[in-house]
Amino acid sequence: MDNDKPTFSLLRRIGRIASEPQKAPPQGQNGNEKPTDPLELKPAMPELGTAPCPVCGHKVAVFVTRTKRPFINCGFCSARIFYNGSRSMELLKDQIKTRKKDGWLK
Repeated sequence: MDNDKPTFSLLRRIGRIASEPQKAPPQGQNGNEKPTDPLELKPAMPELGTAPCPVCGHKVAVFVTRTKRPFINCGFCSARIFYNGSRSMELLKDQIKTRKKDGWLK
């Protein structure tokens, strides 16, 4: 027998670790898990309302970009329209229909 060889094989050690039962995660003082706050989901872009697409006329959602400018992304004709000028924003504001709790209002 060689004295240079390890007495235990690395593969056997890995096999023993894999076959051992998994330990339960630590719990609170009374055996209960810590109460967690409910996860609040927010949309990535706030929605202003709906307006007709200038290209195809379908009703589409108007979103606000990071720079606080409105834009439309039409799923029907694949048009993306960004409203950068103050006059174009005024015209869009007249066309937007916002949603209230009771229903759609202009």
